[in-house]
Amino acid sequence: MEDAYGILLRRHRLRLHLTQEALAERAGMSSRSIAEMERSPARGPRPRSVEQLAAALGLTGAEREEFVEAGRALFWASRAGREPRDPSASAPAPGRARPAAPAARRERAREDGARARGDHADTSASAGAGAGAPGAVRGEGTYGGEGHDGQAYGGERHGGQAYGEAVPPPPRQLPADLPDFVGRGEELAVLRSVLDPAGHRARLAVVSGPPGVGKSALAVHAGHALASRFPDGLLYAALRGTSADPADPAEVLAQLLRVLGVAGAALPAGLDARGGLFRDRTAGRRVLLLLDDAGGYRQVEPLLPAKDVAVLVTSRLPLTALPGVTSIDLRPLPDPTAVELLCRVAGSERVRAEPVATAELVSACGGLPLAVRIVGARLAARPHWTAETLNLRLADERRRLDELCHGDLAVRPVLHLARQALSPAAARAFALLGEPDMPSFPEWAVAAFLGTEPASGAAVLEELLDARLLESLGPDQAGQPRYRFNEVTRLYARERRQAEIGAAEWKDALARAAGGWLALARRARDRLHCLRLHLDDRAVPAAVVDPAAAVVAAARPIEWFEAEREALAAVGGACAELGLAALARCLAGCCADFHELRAYYDDWRRATQSAHAACRRAGDRAGEAAMLRGLGTCLVELDDTDAAATALTAARDLSEEVGDVGGAAMASGEMGLLLSLMGRLDQAEAELRHAVERLGRAGLPLAKATALTSLGFVLRQRGETAMAVDVVRSALGIARSCGDPFAEAYVLRGLAGALLAHGRPGEAEGAARQAAILFDRVGDPIGTAQSLRSLGEALAQSPAPPSAASWAASPLLAEAKAALAAAAAVFRQRGHRWGLALTELSLGEIEARQGLPEAAPRLRRSLRYWTTEQVPALRARTLVALASAAENDGDPAACDLLRQAYGLYLELASPVAADLAARLGIPGGTRPRS
Repeated sequence: MEDAYGILLRRHRLRLHLTQEALAERAGMSSRSIAEMERSPARGPRPRSVEQLAAALGLTGAEREEFVEAGRALFWASRAGREPRDPSASAPAPGRARPAAPAARRERAREDGARARGDHADTSASAGAGAGAPGAVRGEGTYGGEGHDGQAYGGERHGGQAYGEAVPPPPRQLPADLPDFVGRGEELAVLRSVLDPAGHRARLAVVSGPPGVGKSALAVHAGHALASRFPDGLLYAALRGTSADPADPAEVLAQLLRVLGVAGAALPAGLDARGGLFRDRTAGRRVLLLLDDAGGYRQVEPLLPAKDVAVLVTSRLPLTALPGVTSIDLRPLPDPTAVELLCRVAGSERVRAEPVATAELVSACGGLPLAVRIVGARLAARPHWTAETLNLRLADERRRLDELCHGDLAVRPVLHLARQALSPAAARAFALLGEPDMPSFPEWAVAAFLGTEPASGAAVLEELLDARLLESLGPDQAGQPRYRFNEVTRLYARERRQAEIGAAEWKDALARAAGGWLALARRARDRLHCLRLHLDDRAVPAAVVDPAAAVVAAARPIEWFEAEREALAAVGGACAELGLAALARCLAGCCADFHELRAYYDDWRRATQSAHAACRRAGDRAGEAAMLRGLGTCLVELDDTDAAATALTAARDLSEEVGDVGGAAMASGEMGLLLSLMGRLDQAEAELRHAVERLGRAGLPLAKATALTSLGFVLRQRGETAMAVDVVRSALGIARSCGDPFAEAYVLRGLAGALLAHGRPGEAEGAARQAAILFDRVGDPIGTAQSLRSLGEALAQSPAPPSAASWAASPLLAEAKAALAAAAAVFRQRGHRWGLALTELSLGEIEARQGLPEAAPRLRRSLRYWTTEQVPALRARTLVALASAAENDGDPAACDLLRQAYGLYLELASPVAADLAARLGIPGGTRPRS
């Protein structure tokens, strides 16, 4: 038996054609030691030497078991002669543990043999005792017999630690935990489950995310929270994977092995040998290994210990190629959690005292814990500052990154490290994409800014995603993949653009991208069913960058515009600012039809104002006229009558000046509608008749149908209801001949109003129903709501039942109120004040007729709006309804309300004036022409 170990050692060495020197280098030992083991086995090998040699020889399975068993047997045989025989001599010296009995040594030998074979079976001692408890088998389970007080004996050295000397405590290498750590409850729960030593799954987790999102903070916090589950050690290694000098896995293994007690002379030379020894040293141990800032799979894979050890990795990448990994991708902190972090760093009372300023602070930080911590530290360092003080300093985006710095804490260096690792193309794309302030963008935009093919742009995009400088948002409304910058990262990207990309190159890149968006917007707009404003200039060229994107824009136009709405606004604004007036004008004009369809009036106004200013600076008079017309039409919808009149008048005159007959006629049509709403019916009729004639000659039939519908509105206010019906019916014929469902719906709604005024509520009801269906089909929520309001009015004016009680209970009245309530909900949601006030008026009229008490307050709200907006016809109508509500209550104010309404109708030359004169008993009350 004593010769067996030396024979096996020599046999395996020669089988591998290794010299004693070569084997020594592999095992991290001296060649002299190996020679002595082969030549003089009676001396007994060191147990750790046996393990090192087994690993260096690549022994596995039965061969390893035979080799280790032979070494262990020889070790105990050589130790037998040195056991103390005198009982009095068995007492340990001070500071030493009592030697274990032979039976206990044999039991430990069986344990060690099992562990060496990879069984790692629990023994009664290890299974029944916790860390540091009597009977616990700690750490490696050393061959020399470990005492209950944590000391070993016998003189054998394992990795430089002699038996008989105190065994060092388990390593606790984790960095200090953050005392003000907040949030991440769900992520911590996942880590507890994955890393639990009692679990039956792979204990490997990767925390990934962009720079500054708190990956290391979460990992360290989790390590400290779970420390009690890992009594054999908490190991830590900084891999510096995102730096210019990433850690060499071989050097990391050397560091970890030294912590585990392997002396420098015993360290194997190669990566594989060190990895094998590391796995051997950690086998069966309840250890947590934290690998911080990994650059990728190849840096982590050689460092993975024995399968029983829990491993927690932080990396910008999710490292899903690691076997059995659970990946946790961190997002920026939600606002409430970010505020809580700010409270813990800067002081809760101080932060909570300024909730609005605090919300703006965390928003400026983009939810990044690093940025929030810096802001909190700055506040804490300056007690005389308020949250609003710092908020004002962060408001200037050009200086925000300078402000996000405090001592050694700064955001810019973290982002700089990530960008340094990019290829030149990716670095250029990073800078270009950050400048236009787009909340998000589609995949093809990368190729457009770079001026490359879609495939090359997609490769660059993947690189930016891997660097975690971009975030994937998943598919948008149109099904396109969408991406964005974190708010802070975007500022750094813009900074890089201004520092590294010249003005001419930036202008060319923006023009390419804007042209790509314009080409797609045209594809989508051509397939929209909406009011045609004719504000785009088709003479301005635009090329499609990605044919696949063009297919999406044409197939799903509304969804495409919804997805690109904010990007189009940002790119159009950047074009206007940079002097690309033609692109700015065409983008604004192309989007205006969509904005009108979906009631995005603020977007519409901002885009046309910006483009108008750019055209004016560039001396583009035709573009200026078009943008003024678009702005005036938008301002009509926004109830800004004075500004709308100014813009439309200027648009009409400038269009005449540049020879744009159609543009001038469309401006006249909008002016006529505006004048009719202001009660200036004579001027309105003149403008509209002039517009109808010129639009016919200009070959704009749908615009002519729209102007005829507005003319019908003027005629019905004059009381010429039969003529109004005829005029609007002619408009309906034009719309239907063009096959345009939006124009048909628009005219049908106008026809419903004319029929109702002419006393034909049943026909009005049918027209309003058709209009609502068509508007809903083309995706116009405001048009649908306005048609529902017309439907409600028509139903409410249907022939009344014999008694008031039966009328109040009629199904038609219930349907009318339901239609009006649905319309009011849409107007309220969309912020359409005109539509809401008109619907409130219709509901108030019904409630007043029912004698309901809620009629008066509803009608007063409507009256305030018509008074403020100076709409005399609707103000007079509301006064009449309020008078009816007052009469129901026996309020003498009813007469005064009717007199006010009479005066307004008299000024408008409305036939209603004569009816009110009779109601008031005014002698000689004149009836305007009918």
